[in-house]
Amino acid sequence: MKYFSFLFFLTFFLFGCGSDDDGGDTFPSFEESTIQEILNAHNEYRSDVGIANINWSEEVATSAQAWADELAKDCEFKHSGGDFGENIWAGTEGAFSPTDVVMSWGSEIEDYDYDSNTCATDKDCGHYTQIVWENTTKVGCGVATCNGRDIWVCQYDPPGNFVGEKPY
Repeated sequence: MKYFSFLFFLTFFLFGCGSDDDGGDTFPSFEESTIQEILNAHNEYRSDVGIANINWSEEVATSAQAWADELAKDCEFKHSGGDFGENIWAGTEGAFSPTDVVMSWGSEIEDYDYDSNTCATDKDCGHYTQIVWENTTKVGCGVATCNGRDIWVCQYDPPGNFVGEKPY
């Protein structure tokens, strides 16, 4: 029984957050169908406001995946502060599709007033406005798992959400 307890503890310790400690490039890349699903979800919101589609970038996706992996190491939930715009999201492992994730950000449209370029009191609209930031042309996303939660990161190039500027 002591051996089993030790083995369980060791397994939990090593794999509890779903990432490797060596910092190597161990993250998965998305299949083409998943990339297309992510793009379709983003581009639906962009089309609704009459701006050009966003395209996938492997460079941006690599950065997003690296940040998702970093967050999963300690089950953290914070922005990277890097060179790209960024949306992050977390939910029950395997329970949400890429479309669900993007739609959760896009649903902020309900609280956004384009004419005044403001968000309803005590609401957040920055995820939505990053999706529809007209000057943004590229997106890349990554996902990592920690303690039963998928942590999604999508990054955007060039970034958006500049204070005082409308997204489109």
